[in-house]
Amino acid sequence: MGSKDRYINILIVGYGGKKAKSFRVNTRFLKGVAVTALVALGGLFSFAVFSFYQNASLRAELAQVKQERDTLETLLAKEREKNSYLARFKEKVEELEGKLVAIDNFLRKKGIRKIPSGVGGGQKKVDILDIEYVSFLQEEADKFKKYLSRIPLGPPVWGRITSKYGYRRDPFTGRYEFHDGVDIKAPWGTKVRATAEGRVIYAGWKSGYGKTVIIKHAYGFKTMYAHLSKIKVKKGQWVKSGEVIGLVGSTGRSTGSHVHYEVWRYSKRENPIKYMYVRW
Repeated sequence: MGSKDRYINILIVGYGGKKAKSFRVNTRFLKGVAVTALVALGGLFSFAVFSFYQNASLRAELAQVKQERDTLETLLAKEREKNSYLARFKEKVEELEGKLVAIDNFLRKKGIRKIPSGVGGGQKKVDILDIEYVSFLQEEADKFKKYLSRIPLGPPVWGRITSKYGYRRDPFTGRYEFHDGVDIKAPWGTKVRATAEGRVIYAGWKSGYGKTVIIKHAYGFKTMYAHLSKIKVKKGQWVKSGEVIGLVGSTGRSTGSHVHYEVWRYSKRENPIKYMYVRW
């Protein structure tokens, strides 16, 4: 390369009466500048591409983080709902246990001595959310329901009690005599219902009592329903609690339509009032 080829003359034409100027630039310098510019442009382009993909990656990561956050929030909401449900469930189980203890106390007052283990401190403390414990409470509730259906609870007919259990003045003789049951006044023909399930051991006419039904129940109980106008059951028949066993009347030694009702326990008369009305 000649000396002329190593330089380039650059002429800047004057404008507005100004003189023209010329510069001589080394071609190697121009090439260096060009190469530097190309490298710089390439670097900028590479940086732009890198920044684009990096931003795209960050956006994807942010979207994933947002999705994970939404998932966590959903799980937390479900966990809070689950905890709330468990709290309500625990409260209901505790309420059930309290009711079972109350029923057990009531039955013991009535002479039923069956005390369930595990309720009211019968066993060591059990996790109240344990499914086996809940099943145990359910079984005890079923047992109590069965017990209650076998115990003479409630009146055989709704009406006003005209004569209580105990000594009274006999309406026929005027003398003080012991009244073995309670007299419940009710309209003629009103349905009389068994106060507990059991087997009919007597259904017929009984001296002084007129048409009478006697039912034998579990746990040593017997109940008697007298002065009926009509008997709806037969001897040997099994009746359920609440089943109609006769109709109100005034047969036998009676002064008006009513039911004479007696409760026996192990061959001993008891005051029916304490079985007719439950007081908590």
